[in-house]
Amino acid sequence: MATIHLYLVRHGQTELNAANRLQGIYDSTLTTKGVRSAQRLARMLADVHFDSAYISDLGRAQQTARIITALHPELKKPTIDVGLREFNFGGLEGTKNTWIVNQVRKQLGPGTFAKLILSRERFATLLWVFNSLDKTRAAETLVGVTDRINRTLRRISLFESQQPGEDRNVLIVSHGLVLSAFLYQLSPHDLPARLLKNTSVTQVDYHDRQFKLININVTPKKRT
Repeated sequence: MATIHLYLVRHGQTELNAANRLQGIYDSTLTTKGVRSAQRLARMLADVHFDSAYISDLGRAQQTARIITALHPELKKPTIDVGLREFNFGGLEGTKNTWIVNQVRKQLGPGTFAKLILSRERFATLLWVFNSLDKTRAAETLVGVTDRINRTLRRISLFESQQPGEDRNVLIVSHGLVLSAFLYQLSPHDLPARLLKNTSVTQVDYHDRQFKLININVTPKKRT
């Protein structure tokens, strides 16, 4: 049975990232730093022969993907998949990160806040914070976003495993929180405390209907 090698990429830094604002279904273009970092990532992945590519429907992921796929003439037009879009922050979209932190500290007190952030369940805690502060009640839940990304990556992997030939390399360009939700369920102890970096790549293999983490949060060196 073929193994599907998934290359999970977070997009490059955007204007909203640089402004330290929440960016889910809101969108903004890559900064100059984001473009350069995506170019370095493209060079790092240049020797990988990709059989297919799937991209979030949001512009920042597509901009990053164009930079990467420019070095991969073997790729046909990437498939845009809404299931790969970022976590929906609801009424908190565009909010300053510092405002979120200050609100939680006020509600919980600094001691409890610190314990939650340092706990093994910090990712689940983070999404709980977003839901508790969103007065519109439109923000996604941990269960909702995890189910969405799990179903999406399993559907993609199953489809790719049914294609003719041997093992396949599949490029996935998506977002930090939604990919972190997938990794949190797959291997919670390996998820970095500050989640995935911009233009990081995480490799996950799909074989015999099972996912296996190979490496996580690898970023290109500045001099590649």
